[in-house]
Amino acid sequence: MIKKILLVLLLLAALAIIAINFFNSGESVDQMTEIDPSEQTTASGLAQGDLAPDFMLTDQNGETVQLSDYRGKKVILNFWATWCPPCRAEMPHMQQFHEDNTDSDVEILAVNLTAQDNGAEAISSFIDEFGLTFSIPMDETGSTAQSYQIRTVPTTYILNTRGEIAEKIVGPMDEQIMKQQTDRID
Repeated sequence: MIKKILLVLLLLAALAIIAINFFNSGESVDQMTEIDPSEQTTASGLAQGDLAPDFMLTDQNGETVQLSDYRGKKVILNFWATWCPPCRAEMPHMQQFHEDNTDSDVEILAVNLTAQDNGAEAISSFIDEFGLTFSIPMDETGSTAQSYQIRTVPTTYILNTRGEIAEKIVGPMDEQIMKQQTDRID
């Protein structure tokens, strides 16, 4: 009984942190575009319309993934970790979206925050548990998360076919959000 109560409290705390970061962080893409360019030293490259910072990581299959190789496609660039309850909630939606859009110009890159996660075995078990078949680049050093200023997970950037940031979403998504976001960009 006590374990259940603690689990509920942890889940509520995680959701509260996400909500606080979402509403108070001032990190939404729309708010970033209102910052004076001379004050944008840390936000540079992350405003709506900016070219997304390139990265090269290794995915769950040992393949090299470079973001710039996906130009010409829309990209759902998601940052997540196995210990994150909202990440667990959105993964089935991401997998279903991936399966429903295999012949489209939309790719999912779900970057695991490996440097902050619970080890290779936990990540592998998570991938197997959810039957994930899209590319999962591993951010082993934390440098990609730092480039994208990831403070809350999940955080997702929607990139257009030119590799530019179209939207930033803090918190979990479902299939409808993914479809709406990718349908409205070129």
